[in-house]
Amino acid sequence: MKQPTPTRDDPPVEPYEWRWVCLASVVALLVISIPYALAWVCQTPTRVFSGFNFLMDDAFSYLAKMRQGAEGAWLFHIAYTPEPHPGTLFFPFHLLLGKVAALLPGPENSLTTRMVWTYHVARMLFGLGLSLTTYRFLAEFTAQIPVRRLAWLMVVCGGGLGWLLVALGRPNWLGSTPLDFYLPEGFAFLTLYAFPHIALAQSLLLGGILFLLRAWGVSPTSDIRGSSRAPRITFHVSRSTFHAATAGVCWFAMGFIVPFYVAVAWAVTGAAWLALTLREHRLLWREGLMATAAALIPAPVVAYSAWVFTTDPVYATWAAQNRISSPHPLHYLAAYGVPLTLAAFAVRDAWRDEGPTWLALAWVGVAPLLVYLPFNLQRRMVEGVQVPLSLLAAAGAVRVWESGRRWLVMALLALMIPTYLVFLAGSSAWMLTRPPLVFRDAGEVAALDWLAGQVRPDDVVLAAYAT
Repeated sequence: MKQPTPTRDDPPVEPYEWRWVCLASVVALLVISIPYALAWVCQTPTRVFSGFNFLMDDAFSYLAKMRQGAEGAWLFHIAYTPEPHPGTLFFPFHLLLGKVAALLPGPENSLTTRMVWTYHVARMLFGLGLSLTTYRFLAEFTAQIPVRRLAWLMVVCGGGLGWLLVALGRPNWLGSTPLDFYLPEGFAFLTLYAFPHIALAQSLLLGGILFLLRAWGVSPTSDIRGSSRAPRITFHVSRSTFHAATAGVCWFAMGFIVPFYVAVAWAVTGAAWLALTLREHRLLWREGLMATAAALIPAPVVAYSAWVFTTDPVYATWAAQNRISSPHPLHYLAAYGVPLTLAAFAVRDAWRDEGPTWLALAWVGVAPLLVYLPFNLQRRMVEGVQVPLSLLAAAGAVRVWESGRRWLVMALLALMIPTYLVFLAGSSAWMLTRPPLVFRDAGEVAALDWLAGQVRPDDVVLAAYAT
């Protein structure tokens, strides 16, 4: 028997909305890039800007990966050990960026400069992509333009209470730096500031979730208003299968960029299916099969990563020292306490709403479990949760605003602003001092350029950590 074609009341993103979000995204990216612009302006013939000023260890490791690609490699090798080990399919994003940089015109000794510029162009382009994808994701859950825009602003510009800890003289509170100052998976501002591969990976994560909702046949909502009606779920077999496969392909591509993000997609999918099952008061087998099909597509990427890191001693040793544990739980409360407070006002409406807002609740609900899994990269499992949390917080803010307690909304939102004002102001002022590591001595740069032309690929170079 032929299945009915699903009817959808899509919450449209009108052209004027796209114009607004495009303009706002470009402005945000330009403002975020001010410290880099100052650094390039401040460099002198004797003090050369390295191209990076945030999480320098990571930044220079990305350049090393790009150099491998620029020199012809299609497989990744760990550059920091002379131990023989096989090439792997890790870090294709940076290998490909390196190949792009190698294609740009310029003398041979300008490769590093070309790689830096290629990296920052990618940062802007994929940052713009993440910004637009985030807005489209938010539009799936609410037709209220004030909620969409406020949620988007909270994602792109919002921080936690890290600024307050710094102001109180507690920058290392409970043994850790405030999360909103250094965790790009948890705060989109930092992703836009420095990490194009995370921007692309998060775009694919969000896109995959949107396609999963299509596969489930869940119609979008027109409001977060506590409707007592059940969500509209309709199926067209071939279309649903296509959307489930597309979701899986998005996550497969994401897994090649950051393999463990696939676990985040799995957790969100499982939590969302459970939430939908509880709302429907019945076991949703078809939705479960669609979710399983989507989840299985990126599974080979995870299996490959696990195989490499458990069977090869060099990669196993590298993974063992690469520990990124979650801080004290109170740090997460400091980072997300303000949006959680606002979101509390929207929980009831979000659960009762006829659209898919329950998915936002499910994602936020499963995040605390993810960040304390027995896994060496714990805190990075918070990937993307800022988006559904900001959606709920914006809906709660509008609800409180309309109830007449505008002072409360303004006070809470004001608490989210200072962190990245402090970040930008501090980074900009720091660039004016031309600090070591961020700026390199011209003689050192010349020596390294000379060395790059003299050594063979298998030569071992011993260097001080600061170089």
